[in-house]
Amino acid sequence: MRVFVLCAWLVTAALGSYLATVWVRNGGLRQRTPGVTRLPLWLVLGHVVLAVGGLAAWGVFLIGDARSSAWAACAVVLVVAALGFTMLLRWLPSSGRHSQAGTAERHFPLAAVVAHGMSAGATVLLVAMVVVRRM
Repeated sequence: MRVFVLCAWLVTAALGSYLATVWVRNGGLRQRTPGVTRLPLWLVLGHVVLAVGGLAAWGVFLIGDARSSAWAACAVVLVVAALGFTMLLRWLPSSGRHSQAGTAERHFPLAAVVAHGMSAGATVLLVAMVVVRRM
C-alpha cells in the first residue's frame, strides 16, 4: 500500500508539473501586478515546494520506516491540499478584476486541472489511511 501511495503521489506530481509548465510558458512568472493574476507567485511556489517536501518525507518513510516521517508527510500533504484548493477556487472563472484574458492560468486545460485534483484527493486519502493504520 505504501508504494501505491508513492505511485499516486508521483502521478499527482507529474500532472502538477504539467500545469506548472503551462503556467510558466504563458507568463505566470512575469505576472506580478496585483489584480492581473489569480495565482500569485507565493501561492504557486508554496504549493510546489511543500508538495516536494511532503514527497521527500514519504520517501524517507518508505526507506527507513520512520513513523515520524509518515506523520510529517501527512501533515504536509494536508497543507498542500489546502493551498491547491485555494488555487482552484481562485482559478475558477470569475468576473471583475480577474477577468483579463491574458492571464497565464487561463491556459490550463480543464482536463488536466480535474485530473490533478482527483489524483491529489486520492493521494491525500491514501496517505491518511496508511498513516492512521500504522498508529
